[in-house]
Amino acid sequence: MIIRVDRVVQTAQGQAVAGAQVYVLTQPADVETLTPLANVYSSTGGAAGANPQITDGLGQVGFYLDNSQLYTFVVVSPFLETQSYPDQSPGNSPSGSSPFGGGSVGTPGGIISGAIDGNNTIFTIPVTPTLLYWQVNSALLVPGVGYTTAVVSGVLTITLAIAPQLGDTLYASGLL
Repeated sequence: MIIRVDRVVQTAQGQAVAGAQVYVLTQPADVETLTPLANVYSSTGGAAGANPQITDGLGQVGFYLDNSQLYTFVVVSPFLETQSYPDQSPGNSPSGSSPFGGGSVGTPGGIISGAIDGNNTIFTIPVTPTLLYWQVNSALLVPGVGYTTAVVSGVLTITLAIAPQLGDTLYASGLL
């Protein structure tokens, strides 16, 4: 199964590192030559994504991987020493849990309901996850700051702090 992976690259002081290259390698990996490169996807549909991925202004990077194997992540930046993270599992769920992902509002197969009109801040998901990642465009939101949640009759209601504007994309992923 192809699932979403989100990572943040920061300095030891917690400052975001923009423009860092995040390489994804299959194992066994050679971190000196950055080989072998793994297949990275840009969606759950399996569309090819870039490898390396480049962190945004908040040090964030999001991509999709096949969760049937372990990976080594290597972070390269002029602001950090090269960092290597072996044995990374993108989606071994806790027992009884399974990963889910929902496309943007209005897309075929999307699980998010609600209007993106510049005014609406309330959206629903017909599942109750044990872990939720909520994004507007490619920015990961912080629970209690960027959004709040409530469960009513098995439906998760998400109230955003700021209404998404026309053209924005919403995405929810996590564990059930």
